[in-house]
Amino acid sequence: MEQFFKISGTLADVFMGIALTIAVIKFNLFNKKEKWYIYYAIFVFCVEILLFFKLKWKNELLYPIYIAGEFFLLTGVYIKKLNFKNYYFLLSGIVSLAILTYSQLFDFPQNDYSKAISNIIIVTFISYSLLQEIKISKKKDDFLLIDIIAFLYYLVSIFIFILKQQLLKFDHSHFYIFWIINNTLTAVFYFTFLYTFLKLKK
Repeated sequence: MEQFFKISGTLADVFMGIALTIAVIKFNLFNKKEKWYIYYAIFVFCVEILLFFKLKWKNELLYPIYIAGEFFLLTGVYIKKLNFKNYYFLLSGIVSLAILTYSQLFDFPQNDYSKAISNIIIVTFISYSLLQEIKISKKKDDFLLIDIIAFLYYLVSIFIFILKQQLLKFDHSHFYIFWIINNTLTAVFYFTFLYTFLKLKK
């Protein structure tokens, strides 16, 4: 089980690494709104690389930074995409700082709940964006597949992080099943970046 867990995680990193290579090559094809997908991808890939090297301080420092940064950049994707006012970025930044502050005040396991809450907000943004796409968009959205998979990925992860402490009570084989599912979804999510960036034409 542990091997499947590691393989699925590594595969996800490979997909995102290739996706970013394609993004660099095709950078000029992305408009200002679409470049936020690249910013998000760069951030999560950098975090994944740091996790790969198993730094001693990764959980205590990197995890809350990851939650806050992921929240700000991914909400930024949909703030731009939905043409929301710029003050939404201020609100997103305040929430991100609140996540960082919360992580310093409480024990590490409590960050799982802040991760679940941030994911709920992210899912809300994505679902609203998808609804708008269905209702009013007449032009094909090249990034629709990413949005759909992102919605599924973050929806499932809400339950995983809410139940994480309970999952720790199971034996290792059952525990790894949940994280293999999470890593597999991550790999699929990152592959949609690779596929979308590869297919992008203007």
